[in-house]
Amino acid sequence: MANFKSGFVAIIGRPNAGKSTLLNALVGSKISIVSPVPQTTRHQIRGILNLEGTQIVFVDTPGVHSFSDPLTTHLNGLASHSLEGCDLIIYVADVTRVPGQEEREVIKILLRQDAKVIMALNKIDLGTKYLNDYIALWQSEAQGKKSKDFLLFYLPISALSGKNVDDLLKVVITNLPEQPAFYDTTTQTDFPLSYRVADCVREKLFLQLREELPHSIAVEVEKIEDTKTKSGKPIANITVNIYVNRDSQKRIIIGAKGEMLKAVGSQAREDLEKMLNKKVFLQLWVKIMEDWQNKPRILQELGYWWT
Repeated sequence: MANFKSGFVAIIGRPNAGKSTLLNALVGSKISIVSPVPQTTRHQIRGILNLEGTQIVFVDTPGVHSFSDPLTTHLNGLASHSLEGCDLIIYVADVTRVPGQEEREVIKILLRQDAKVIMALNKIDLGTKYLNDYIALWQSEAQGKKSKDFLLFYLPISALSGKNVDDLLKVVITNLPEQPAFYDTTTQTDFPLSYRVADCVREKLFLQLREELPHSIAVEVEKIEDTKTKSGKPIANITVNIYVNRDSQKRIIIGAKGEMLKAVGSQAREDLEKMLNKKVFLQLWVKIMEDWQNKPRILQELGYWWT
């Protein structure tokens, strides 16, 4: 198709800056999990937006941390690696929080890239207290290292309310190269189904537990099996393992009389049925795997090193 535009657009920022909310707002579908707990996105998630004459492949990334444990080190590396080969980068900054060391880490990563950057100053629906501080930090860190046209825009947005998201999309489309589509126009994501299911369950765990078990949880999909009910209607039988480090954490997730786990299962099943467009029978098992965050082989089996 003549004048067709397409490209890969990475979304990067520190934890809980609103990257996944922005991805979902741009694509118009729940591709990436959204929760108030940092570090909920542990994979590169590609959400694909097909418009007339344009295909945009959005790449969500783990939040960039200043910690040094093996899982966080890998996630930071994955966030940096995901930018390679992208045509544009959306840098999401949470203007309700004071800029810190993690913000400097993000900027350092960006200054090593060739792709141009759009700085999305997010959460303006909650206030703009530190908005100018982020602009000043960028200007200070980038001074003498990149040309002025490396950063295309400072654009205040609210991914949650949608304010200025359409303007952000217009900037993205304007700066995409003319080239054929990378995916079929009916494709919404190339993120493996098992990881999407695992992310859905992990999101519900975070929403139920809040800060009680922030990052001590790993979720693995053991089985997804398509069958039919007695009446012939399709149903997905899904078995999910939830790994924790200690027995005390297991008891918290299960909850009194199993109520916590039931709530997680019910909420996850509702989302999965919408995602799969069929009935879902979901089994959740909580298992102890001591110190799983520091075992590279286990991290790979759980999918955190899948790229």
